[in-house]
Amino acid sequence: MKSENVRDPLYPHAEADNCLYFRRNRDVLLGPLSDLLFHMTYAGHYICGSHYHIKRERFPSALLLLTLSGTGELRYRDGVYPLERGACMLIDTRERHEFYPLAEGWEFKYLHFWGGGTPGYLAYMGQNAGPVQTLDEGEIRRAEAVLDRILDETEKEAIGDYPALSCEIYSLLTLLMSHGHKNTDRREPESGQIILRAVEFIRHNYERRISTEDIARAVSLSRTNLFEHFRKVYGIPPHEYLTQYRLSVAKNMLTGTSLSVTEIAAQTGFRDIYSFSRRFKDRCGVSPLEFRSQTRQR
Repeated sequence: MKSENVRDPLYPHAEADNCLYFRRNRDVLLGPLSDLLFHMTYAGHYICGSHYHIKRERFPSALLLLTLSGTGELRYRDGVYPLERGACMLIDTRERHEFYPLAEGWEFKYLHFWGGGTPGYLAYMGQNAGPVQTLDEGEIRRAEAVLDRILDETEKEAIGDYPALSCEIYSLLTLLMSHGHKNTDRREPESGQIILRAVEFIRHNYERRISTEDIARAVSLSRTNLFEHFRKVYGIPPHEYLTQYRLSVAKNMLTGTSLSVTEIAAQTGFRDIYSFSRRFKDRCGVSPLEFRSQTRQR
């Protein structure tokens, strides 16, 4: 019911201020129907800025999130999962979890929900499909259409038909279950564990001038095997992930500190300010100084 007003002085700005586009609806269903039916607590459509970052636990709901464009990342149950177009995650937000964009412009639609035997669905999907599935284009369109109907219905002052809303949520869950059953090309668990170790090495050493060979040695793989595992999980080579991560850290430093561009280049592992500025403009479309100015103006 009701889309939240970001101009309301009581509105929590933590998410809205870090989004380029922000739409969120909320609702509370009480009484016996709250156990019997699936019901929405939050639903939304975001396009995230570089500072958007969710890290929490003990949040009482399930979260279904569909990436429409851009790239994000989920950390959940000791795994790291890329979130690109078609990635649909279903997680139990009572457990520790974290997700964020790898570059500005990550766009997704989402649904927080509960009721209707939700814990059973979470347990089944976790055991049989994992927290993230990659939908094909037809499935993306179907899932997005359902999310749009939920957003439109919950925009009203009062939700008139909770059973119908429950059916919409159920249709999303059955779509994911059907996808999990027909999808036999699952990501290998071994790849996920190897990439988790590689990503941890990158995040602890990005400020140094590390190479792909350094990352491969850290996880006891050949350079070729490291490339294969990275492509299975992320769809990009390890040096590209390293560059994206460095630029993500650099963006935070540009907007959150008064360090010079030269200092930021040195602290994020780039060879020199020229290399840093060239990579930054190639990926972000503006120079580091222009990015700092534009972000502070926003």
